[in-house]
Amino acid sequence: MAVLFLLQNIFIFDKKFCYSINNRKHNIPFNNNTRNKYCLLFFTTTKTNMDNIFPTETEKKIIEKYKENNAATIALKLKDKENLRSRYVVTQIKGYQTIKRKMPLWTTYNIVYPQHLPLEQCSSVTTAEYKTVIIKRNLANFDSFVDLTGGFGVDFYVISYFFKQALYIDQNNELCEIVKHNFNIFGRSNTKFMTSDSVDFITNTNQKFNLIFIDPARRDIAGKKIIMIEDCKPNIANLQDVIIQKTELAMIKLSPMLDITDCISKIKNISEINIVAVNNECKEIVLVIKKDFCNNPHIFTFCDGISFDFYLNDEKNCEIDFFSNENLIGKHLYEPDAAIMKAGAFKTVAKKYNLKKLHPSSHLYISDFEIKNFPGRHFIIMQTGKPKDFAGITANLTVRNFPEKADVLKKKLKIKDGGDIYLFATTLYNNKKIFIHAEKK
Repeated sequence: MAVLFLLQNIFIFDKKFCYSINNRKHNIPFNNNTRNKYCLLFFTTTKTNMDNIFPTETEKKIIEKYKENNAATIALKLKDKENLRSRYVVTQIKGYQTIKRKMPLWTTYNIVYPQHLPLEQCSSVTTAEYKTVIIKRNLANFDSFVDLTGGFGVDFYVISYFFKQALYIDQNNELCEIVKHNFNIFGRSNTKFMTSDSVDFITNTNQKFNLIFIDPARRDIAGKKIIMIEDCKPNIANLQDVIIQKTELAMIKLSPMLDITDCISKIKNISEINIVAVNNECKEIVLVIKKDFCNNPHIFTFCDGISFDFYLNDEKNCEIDFFSNENLIGKHLYEPDAAIMKAGAFKTVAKKYNLKKLHPSSHLYISDFEIKNFPGRHFIIMQTGKPKDFAGITANLTVRNFPEKADVLKKKLKIKDGGDIYLFATTLYNNKKIFIHAEKK
C-alpha cells in the first residue's frame, strides 16, 4: 500500500508507480508555485508487476477455506506464515465479504478483489440496477457506452449488459487489470478496458457515445471523504461542456450527502435528479444530463422498491393544507421515506396523497384514512402529551422540528431505545411543542 509523506507541502508516494493529479505525462513543472499548490511528485515510473495482483494456487485454497471467517482473526492466524502474502489473502477475504453484501452474484465466481477503497465506493446491485431503469427511460439506442471512472466495475457490469459496446476507463492500472481479469471470468465479450485519465480520454477522443457514466472519486489525497462537486475528481462542473458534446445522455453519480440545490447551481442541462435509498438510507444521487435541457428537472425517488416523482417547479408552486387542531388521537400519521425527504418533496407528497401537514417545517403528515403503498412509514396515533408525560419509557424516538435533539431528549427524559412504542417530538401548526405516541402499521 502507498505510504504518504508530507515534506514542505509536497506529497510523495512511497511507491514505484503512481499517478499525478494535475499532470498526466509525468512531467510536472516544478517551481515555487507548484511546489506549494500541488500534491504529487513522480520520482520514478516503473511499471507495476501484474503477477502480484493475482493469487497463487496456495493462496486460492486459503482464501476459499477462510472466506466466511472474521478477517481480523484470519490476519492474526496468518501473520507469521512463511512464503505467504498474508495481507494479500486478508484483502481478498475482506473483498469477498464486502461484495457478498453488495453484489452477491459475483461471489459465485473466483474473482480477484482490490484494496478497500474501490470496494467502498462501488454500487450495490440494487443501486446499480436502478440505473438501468434511468437508462431505459431516457435512451432509445444502445450502441455504445463508456464508464469514465470504472472503479471495481459493479455499475459497468450491470449497465454494459444492455449495450453492444462498452468501454471501461480507470486511471489505476492495477485496478483496471483486476477488473479486466474478472470480466473475462464473467464472459462479457462486449467490453473493453483502458487505463487512462478520464479527463484526458473524454477531452481527446473523437468518438461519441450513447451514454457516458461518471462516478467521481469522493476521497481527497489524504483519504478524507469529500462531498462538494468541485472537490471530487474529476470535477464535473469543469468537465460538463466537454461531456455533453460527446454523448446524447450522461449519468453522474454523486454523494448522497450533497444538497440537490448545489447540483442545480453548478451543473447545466439537468433533465433528471434521482435519489436512491436502500433500507431507508440515502445511498446515491444520480444526475441525468441532456444537451439543451430546460432548468426544471424531473426528480425521481426510489426507496426499497417504492418510487415517487415530481418536478422541481411543482414543489415550489404547490399549495397544501395544514392540520390546525390538536385532536390527533386515532389519526393516521405518515412520515415520508429518506429519499423523498432528501429530494425535498415536502408539499408534492402531501398533495398527491391528500395529506395535511402538521407544520411547514415538521414534515409529518396526517390523514383520516389508511393510504396503500405510501412511500414511507405509517402509524396510528395512540396518545399525545408533553415530554415529561413519557419520561422513563422504552421507545423509538424521532425528532422532527423540535428545539432539542434526540440524544438530548433521551438523556433528559431517561428514554431507552427499543420496544414497540414510537415517539415523535415535533411542533404543531400553532407552534405548540408536543410528543406523539404512535403504533407502527
